[in-house]
Amino acid sequence: MRTTWNSFANSRLLFGPGSLDLLGQVVGQFQAKRVMIFSDPILESLGVLKRAAKLITGKTYIFSDGEAEPSTDMVRRCIALHQDFKPDVVVAIGGGSNMDLAKMTCAAVSSGKEPESLFGFDQIPGPIGPLICIPTTAGTGSESSASAVVLNSCDGKKAAALSSRLRPEVAIIDPELALTCPPKLTAESGIDALTHAIEAYLAVEFYRLKEFESGPRPYEGNHPLGDLYAEKAIRLVGKHLIEATKNPQNIEARAGMALAANLGGLAFSNCGVTLAHALEYPIGSRYECSHGIGNGIVLPGVMRYMRPVRESRIAKIGEFLGVTDSADEAINEVIRLREECGLPDCLSAVGARREDLPSLAATAFSLKRLMELSPAEVSESDLLDILKESF
Repeated sequence: MRTTWNSFANSRLLFGPGSLDLLGQVVGQFQAKRVMIFSDPILESLGVLKRAAKLITGKTYIFSDGEAEPSTDMVRRCIALHQDFKPDVVVAIGGGSNMDLAKMTCAAVSSGKEPESLFGFDQIPGPIGPLICIPTTAGTGSESSASAVVLNSCDGKKAAALSSRLRPEVAIIDPELALTCPPKLTAESGIDALTHAIEAYLAVEFYRLKEFESGPRPYEGNHPLGDLYAEKAIRLVGKHLIEATKNPQNIEARAGMALAANLGGLAFSNCGVTLAHALEYPIGSRYECSHGIGNGIVLPGVMRYMRPVRESRIAKIGEFLGVTDSADEAINEVIRLREECGLPDCLSAVGARREDLPSLAATAFSLKRLMELSPAEVSESDLLDILKESF
């Protein structure tokens, strides 16, 4: 039985309203003369990228063609731009898509490997260079995580690269940048953050997983520090998600959700995620719905499935969310939050057909790194039952 566990985090986290103004200082600490900024057309139109570039001393190159679902083909395009400009530091501004695109580009350039060969665990052989991530949504936690998810252009499916080398050197979290985030995206991102925290809190215990001889595991399983991250994240989502969605200019709510997303990212990137994420991967790929929407649809069913082995922990989630210390109330509160945010509550709402469910279950079950993190033994048939309940 394992007796030890690991925990990892960024070298530096800079948090608070107005913290973007310190970007120049942070970049200067790397003595960078050339900086490449990854972002998207929306943030360019809002003037965020021009503002960021003005804070930086030296030459900047702005890539603003980021998409909601970047692919390995787009990574290849960015590799060429990176190799041509030769930045000393890369800055990613935006949601998880922009940050993951930057991570994959830096990893491919530094390793000289094709993007598709980076998928899986520990396929990045060395440092990827200084990367600064600045989230403008509160959900993915990519600014603090050791993973990157993009579409594999070879088969059109989402795939993940997992490596401690993907954890950004610095995260700058300025809640003011989320003030223009639309309510729908705020809600989707917030449910994503909640799913990260809940799955990390419910994951299998670290001592039930075998130690890797070669070094740390991709995910450690649930451990005490992960519990601290997850509990605080869940409490913050319960307190601030509805307010941030309905009153977007409330900076206190935006700050609360920004911190929740970061803590959720630390929780899941250390302890892991499990069945909800396994089910969401094929759902998101097939029906082109956001990660938050897919997670939100299946999360209540996953919690019900885990209840026989996680009754007390699910009950505690109810307390964290501000309702009764009860498993039923916890699950009902997750459903209420989803409804209050106006998010879809079933698979049919995103275009799924009942005959699709067996193939979705089969794809999810093939993700063994997530299956092994379930606290309960799971079969393909069990996953199909969760999908039927979520239909």
